[in-house]
Amino acid sequence: MIKTMKKISKYLNSIYNEGGDNNFFGIYNDPYYIQVNGGRKAQKVYLDAVSNAHLEEEEKLSIDQIEKLNEMEFEEEPKSKNLSKEFDFSEQKIPELTDFIVRVLEIYGIDPYKAEFEIELS
Repeated sequence: MIKTMKKISKYLNSIYNEGGDNNFFGIYNDPYYIQVNGGRKAQKVYLDAVSNAHLEEEEKLSIDQIEKLNEMEFEEEPKSKNLSKEFDFSEQKIPELTDFIVRVLEIYGIDPYKAEFEIELS
């Protein structure tokens, strides 16, 4: 898990310090995904996670998983129907955000060693 945390921290650092206004990184383990969107030196970053609206019946999140995500203050985004959360963003916040993302991966049951990571800096 340490290796995964370093990778997530590295990507968050890249979003904050490189690229432009529409930086993005995603963690995918079909059919589940978590995406982080933010801009270079932006004060906010957005975490987007797949919701049951986009999952087949056998893939849907359990009531327990949904409750845990609600406790983490995720809200359904009206347009995409995904779960979304806004964070204050700075280099000092990267460790806290990394821990948060790892907890979300655990709730979704995403094995970070089998997941695909993607980053796009623009």
